[in-house]
Amino acid sequence: MANPTQILRHLDAELFNEVINASPKKLREEVFRRAGIKNKGGAFALKASGKTEVRTKKLRALLLEGVELQSEFSEEMIRNYLYTRRPLLAEALDFLGVEHDNGLTDNELDFLADLPAERRTHLRDLLVRNHAPSDVDLYLAFMDLTPQ
Repeated sequence: MANPTQILRHLDAELFNEVINASPKKLREEVFRRAGIKNKGGAFALKASGKTEVRTKKLRALLLEGVELQSEFSEEMIRNYLYTRRPLLAEALDFLGVEHDNGLTDNELDFLADLPAERRTHLRDLLVRNHAPSDVDLYLAFMDLTPQ
């Protein structure tokens, strides 16, 4: 699998925001804490979602500056987002011939490391017909299946 923090760095601002917000609040707060991003709020804070958006922008800026997150946090955030894209996961696993339950599998996927470049390209072409190219590229990067 590719470096999850590197994958997050390459996301555009909109998708980065979606990926962060797909994770449970507890995980987001831990990531913000470890990145040194404080939750500035007071008794009169009106909109919590605005604070999260500001903190998410700060997190992205820190990552772009080269700050490293522990890979398990980056990996978990990407995984949480991809869980919201189960039809994409199911279609990819169908193409790869992997048994799954609506896009989720317990099967080993070690064979993917040897998947030829033309199959990777064909997989991407197939997936972008029905799914957002940014989601497809995120999935392929996460699974280390980016066409070469």
